[in-house]
Amino acid sequence: MTAPDERPMLAIDSCSDLTPEIVERFDVEELHFPFTLNGEERLDDFGRSFPHRDFYQAMRGGAVPTTAQIPRVEYEALFRKAAESGRTLVYLAFSSGLSGTFDTAHLVRQSVLAEFPEADIRLVDTLNASAAEGFLVYHAMQMHANGASADEIVDFVERRKLLVNGYFTLENLETLRRGGRISDAAAAAGTVLDIKPILTIDRAGKLVLKRSVRGRKKSMSALLDIMAERRDPSLGDTVAIAHADAPDEAAVLKAMVAERFGPSEIIELAVGPVIGSHVGPGMLAVVFWGAERER
Repeated sequence: MTAPDERPMLAIDSCSDLTPEIVERFDVEELHFPFTLNGEERLDDFGRSFPHRDFYQAMRGGAVPTTAQIPRVEYEALFRKAAESGRTLVYLAFSSGLSGTFDTAHLVRQSVLAEFPEADIRLVDTLNASAAEGFLVYHAMQMHANGASADEIVDFVERRKLLVNGYFTLENLETLRRGGRISDAAAAAGTVLDIKPILTIDRAGKLVLKRSVRGRKKSMSALLDIMAERRDPSLGDTVAIAHADAPDEAAVLKAMVAERFGPSEIIELAVGPVIGSHVGPGMLAVVFWGAERER
């Protein structure tokens, strides 16, 4: 009888907005959030089955997608797989401040442990989303590939998750208005004045407005100014750039980051349909290691 693999299983979810190319470089389990577009339910599977560009074209054409939590049965299948294999499972989850899916994972874990009391299933709330989650997950996947233990991976993520600085700007205010985050009047005024919000994620893993600027170019410059204020390359020199179907502007932003900061590595991420449903096409983001979140 073959002894069970002692390496931990590492699981990630699709709200990390990694690219398929990055995910497939690593030995990880995937959990996919569902979304509905034009009456058809699909899976956010990092753009494999439904290209991101097609999704954002539909949004620009007036489609209003909806999102849902990872189905309970998906957690059950993964957790049982780990329990039956005898391997430790570490799941790095989308922020509990933005979704109830982490609570669902906890409930499923309790159910599986009642049947497999010796199972070692570890759930880690990353308190991050989209490219910020992907940035943290990327580093954890590298650790896993290099033979890190479950304890080492969990410790790293818990120590570092509030040091992930993710800032992003939107093309327009429509999705924030539709989601009830700003009023119709504020959205209308912002459109007239060409206001571009700069948003981030707070200590509780929730979305907050950092500042507002006028014009797209100024919003991109503001991302770099914030980066200059908060970045701490002694924690790690990698930077992530992400976009929601704005490849040309993302290329410009990447060049600006390279010229101003000269990081050793810039990874490019693609905002998928679940996050994209709430931020809309045109989102641009920078993520880096830096000062701990204040609130």
